[in-house]
Amino acid sequence: MSKILLFLFLFCQSYAYSQVPDNLSARRQEPITIQPVHLSLNNGRGTQFVAVQPIADRYWQQLSSSLEITAGAHQVITNQADWHDEQPSISYNCSFTPPDIANYRDVRINEIMADISPPVDLPTAEFIELYNASNKTFDLAGWKYADATTATGTLPAYSLAPDSYVILCRVADADTFRPYGPVLGLTTFPALNDSGDDVRIFDNTGKLIDKISYTTATYKNSQKAGGGWSLELINPLTSCNEPNNWTASVDSAGGTPGKQNSVFNAAADIQPPTLIKAEILGNNQVILFFSEMLDTVTARNPALYTVAGGLAVTAVTLSRPLYQEVTLTMSGNWQPRQSYLITISNVRDCAGNILAPAAQATVVLPETAAVGDVVINEVLFNPRSGGVDFVEVVNRSAKYINIANWQLGNLTPDSAADKSILTTNTHILAPQEYLVLTTRPDIVQTHYPKANPAAFLRLSRLPSYPDEQGIVLLLNADNTLIDRFAYHEEMHFKLLNDINGVSLERIRLPGDSSATNWHSAASTTGYATPGYKNSQYNEPTTASQVFTIEPKIFTPDGDGDKDFTTINYMTEASGYVLNITIYDAKGREIKRLVKSELMARDGFFQWDGLDEQGRKVAVGYYVLFIEMFNLKGQVKTYKETVVVGARF
Repeated sequence: MSKILLFLFLFCQSYAYSQVPDNLSARRQEPITIQPVHLSLNNGRGTQFVAVQPIADRYWQQLSSSLEITAGAHQVITNQADWHDEQPSISYNCSFTPPDIANYRDVRINEIMADISPPVDLPTAEFIELYNASNKTFDLAGWKYADATTATGTLPAYSLAPDSYVILCRVADADTFRPYGPVLGLTTFPALNDSGDDVRIFDNTGKLIDKISYTTATYKNSQKAGGGWSLELINPLTSCNEPNNWTASVDSAGGTPGKQNSVFNAAADIQPPTLIKAEILGNNQVILFFSEMLDTVTARNPALYTVAGGLAVTAVTLSRPLYQEVTLTMSGNWQPRQSYLITISNVRDCAGNILAPAAQATVVLPETAAVGDVVINEVLFNPRSGGVDFVEVVNRSAKYINIANWQLGNLTPDSAADKSILTTNTHILAPQEYLVLTTRPDIVQTHYPKANPAAFLRLSRLPSYPDEQGIVLLLNADNTLIDRFAYHEEMHFKLLNDINGVSLERIRLPGDSSATNWHSAASTTGYATPGYKNSQYNEPTTASQVFTIEPKIFTPDGDGDKDFTTINYMTEASGYVLNITIYDAKGREIKRLVKSELMARDGFFQWDGLDEQGRKVAVGYYVLFIEMFNLKGQVKTYKETVVVGARF
């Protein structure tokens, strides 16, 4: 109220001053002392003012008041004054218009130049541009600009008209910006951080008028985020203050201070929000990520969110300052190995567009992975020309496992681990789910058209996997080794004419990652199966006796159908050493398949139908002579037969 009365008093006193006798007007540049003045209005109500030393040759500053003045015409009578010992009593009429009061976002931060180096074609100085998006005129005297620090800059008096711009900068830089438009040089101009900052504008009462939080991602252009280009507001007329409404300037000068932005687009937002993802947060919360800023009033309504699985939503909170993340608090705790379907209905964005149809997301509570829960399942280390390596892993447990900050590595000859992080974001690997890790999913999918695109995770880099041999490592976020696979090119099927572009596949999912559990991918699948069941997958066989051969007839032709046979075993105790020698029907030794191998309690070996020289054996019967012994001197021998066939 005091500001309104000050405006009336100074306006009218200036008018009265122009009406005094000439002998007083001639001396108006001289100091004038004004005593307390009583103003009597035509409505009979009064107020007491105290005036002080005049500013220049007009106006005084009011210190206290108590009268509410309404807009319109008023008669004012001064009955106490001191005009160099002459005391005129003057009656005059004046019109009073209350000053405009700014509401939130009446004035908008419209352009920001934060990173000035290297310059493009603007002054090498930071600036902020304000735009009056209202139909009101504002006096910016006492308004403040602040960034994320505690420093603030105070704006001088300036009348900002509707649909007009003003540039804020340091006092020292004001002259360099005057050719571009109106400039307010601030004695204190908080420096803008290149990598990101919070910019806020307050009126002279401390009320927030506008704000923007920016990062280098706000530029939507990594090159321009490196410096010399301003951030511009795309649509300054929308009521929604969201980061998507900002982008890097496209003006050849690097920015547009003092005029309409180069990216200006007043098109109305007609796109509804979309649900990007949902993540478990703690024991009883879930966070929903949306594509744009939501209406903060309606989005807080728990009735818009339903959860299948026996839980209810008890509270909803929105994260500042973007209002694109919604946290739901549940009536109880999440249970492991149970999926929960969340349905979101009638959520609106800031512009009022309704999410339709209803969005859904399934969330589960992740569990900690034990060693061997996730295993290496397929490796392409020798891609064809123009190709890239890939590693496929699979979750063979019943758990839902978060692989955020897990690492893929290769053990180099000097025992150092070359490692790459899979992802820093939450990524839940479901039971029996495959995940293909590579730098170029597009190339892998082109070379192997049967690949499952949904199973790929793009890495910025993949550890080096030499063609001759290497060791693939899978480590969790705590750097614990989850699985390890040592490969070499001799593990490929010997009858392959070209092993380039042929992956090595795990034979049995429950088995270990030793060399005997791997085989070249089949020709019928294009020599790799990224993202789906391995072509050489072999169901585990429980030995009905000590040794069981499966299949009894096999055709080693690389087509993925019974390309090898397995010698499955189960012993009553560990500690046995095994030898397996293969003979043909005439008793001639063909191959020493296993030589002094320490056996586990159960496991298997494979024979691919090749002899000691790596040649394919003839079609016919073969005898497996099996010998096992231990350190106690116990020796056991077995004979099993198998048939090598061929397709005609």
